Parts: sequence; C-alpha cells; structure tokens
Amino acid sequence: MRTAQYTQPPFAMSKPSPLAGLLWLCLSLWLSACGKPEAQTLLEDYADSMSNVLATAIPLDFEAAVRAIPALPEKRQRTLDTPDMREGMLDVWDFQQCGMMHLIAERNSSLGKVMLPSQKMRYELRFLAALQRCLVTMQALSAPDKAQQDFIARLLTIAQLKQQNLAKEIWNGLYRSDEISQHFARGQTPLPLTAGQSGNVLRALTQLHTLAGLHDKTPLALPAWLDEIEAVYYAFYSSEFGAQLLPALAMLTHALHQTAVALETRLQAAPFCHSGHRPRRAEILRNIFQKYYAGQVQPYMALIQREGQEWLRLHDEIMHRLPAPKAMQAYQQRVLSLSAANSLWRQWETASRRHTRAWQEILGQCEMMPGPSRSPG
Repeated sequence: MRTAQYTQPPFAMSKPSPLAGLLWLCLSLWLSACGKPEAQTLLEDYADSMSNVLATAIPLDFEAAVRAIPALPEKRQRTLDTPDMREGMLDVWDFQQCGMMHLIAERNSSLGKVMLPSQKMRYELRFLAALQRCLVTMQALSAPDKAQQDFIARLLTIAQLKQQNLAKEIWNGLYRSDEISQHFARGQTPLPLTAGQSGNVLRALTQLHTLAGLHDKTPLALPAWLDEIEAVYYAFYSSEFGAQLLPALAMLTHALHQTAVALETRLQAAPFCHSGHRPRRAEILRNIFQKYYAGQVQPYMALIQREGQEWLRLHDEIMHRLPAPKAMQAYQQRVLSLSAANSLWRQWETASRRHTRAWQEILGQCEMMPGPSRSPG
C-alpha cells in the first residue's frame, strides 16, 4: 500500500486551479528568464545564429507552441464504468471449494473497498484467473450433485461478466492512475539534452503493455511480477519523462519549422552562393551547421527519435488494445499517435524533413554538402 504522501499527484490533472496557474507561470518564467532549460537555450542560440547569417528573422514563441499541446481529459472523462459484483454470504461460501475465500474477503475488506486503480486492476486479474481455475476444477468432477451443478452455472456467468469487463478494469488501472497521468501533465520543462531519462519508464510501460493484452486471454496467465505492480507504478511516479517529452517535441518542432521557413525565404529572395564563388558568409553558415545543427541539435533530435517514439508507440498500442473513452480517443490522435495526420509526432516528422531539405538546398548551392572526403587529383 502506498503512503499518503506517495499517492498525492504532483500536478492538478482535472480542472484549472491555482496550482495549475502557478505551474504555467513557472513555465513562462523558465521560457523567458536567464535560468532557461538547456534545450531552449540551444534552440534559441541556433535560431539566432541562423537569423544573423541569413539576414532573415526567425521568430520563436515556445510558450505558444507548448500551450498548443492538448490537455489530458479530466479524470471522470478517462474513467470507464464497471459493475461491482457482490455475492451474498451463502453464495460466497461455495467458493471455498476452490480456495477463493481469501480473494473475496480481500475485496470486501475496508481496504478492498478503497483500492487504488492499480490495486483494483491487479485484483480483477487475480480474481478472473482464480475463477477460471475454479471452473476447470468443478467441470472436471465426474458426478457433480445439484448444488455443484448450480455453482458451475454461476461460475460460468460470473466468468463471462468478469471477462467482458476486464479490458475496462485494465484501462482504469492504467489511465485513471495519478502516477501515469502525471506523465501527460502540462507545465513541465523540456527533456534535457542528455540521454538516459527514459529507461525505467519504458520498462514499466512495456510491462503495462503486456497487461493490456491479457483482457481477452483464456486461460489467463498472469505475469510473475504482477504482485509487485507498485514497483511498476513507482517508476512512473519517480520520473517526469513523459511530461518533459511532450514540450520537447513541441519546441523542437517549432524551432525546426521556423528555421526551415527562414532558409526557404532567404533562398527565394536571392542565391546565397553563386557558381564558382563561395562568400565568407558561406563559411559562417558551415560553422553554424557543424557547431549547432550537426553538433547539438541533431543529437537532441536523435534522443527524441529513440526514446520518444518508443514511449508514444507503447501508449498508442495500449489505447488501441483497450476500450478508450471518446475523450481519450481524441487525445490519443492528437498527442500519442505516430500516424494520425495532425499528431505531435507527425508534425515533428514533417518539420524535420522540411528542415533537412532546406539545409540540403543551401549547402548544395554552396557546394558544401557533407560527405566522404575525396582524394585530390
């Protein structure tokens, strides 16, 4: 059982509040003050250098880019209703034949009535697996009496209902939880430039991806780590990876797009280099390419590609496997999808390709395209 301190969500996720306003104020200060995130500083320095050498303005509005990320739907919009099946004491007593009394007592206890989403999900998985084993045992009886036959009929009904609702229970266990929800919170600074931020979260997300695939399995084979599910959720609680990835994607997409526009605008106005003549500004441009773009921006893009794509893919696949509420389906398409036309990821890919093409055009015009060195002669 988590402590009270641990279960408090770090961010207000449901509706605007003084805390949410404070978070946006903090973000605004980060985006404007001297203590800026290192990723923002890099992108601003890159844009400023490009603006100077191109003699073309590159306006950046990172705050607007980040604020454009859709907000995670409120908790009630992320919650699926599930029936709470209760058995009378005489009916419950039949389950002693299968050793399930402890499970039923666990759910009916004072703690069982206020289970966290992760614990409720774990309970439903364990209960259905035990119910399936119980059904196999009872159906294997050679000559069941009338009471046993009635119990088998009830087991079939309960197992069917539990199976039908398992996908909803798993959904609630994942996206109703505060630990996972905090990874979609707005107001965080972007990912730092160094790698290694996502390891524990991606491993935990892979485990939850496994759980999402269990809802239609018969018999239900539970992973050995299910009893340690709180360790999985703690990986989300102790990390800010998702909440930092989303603004990083938005800011990088914005900077790449604006820089590409500046390159295109400059080339449309007049040639940057002329055939047989490479002006001094071309050498400055190559230095910017090597120092900022190739040296720092591209490694950051590779980090986003490597770690961000996997994080988004796992969430996207989980939501396709489970019955996501309508509000979350819309959020999935805009924020988590790798293929939807207007998703964050597709916008990032579009800006990256446009930026690359613009660089190729201007470097090609100046005969400075990077490539294998050639021997003289």
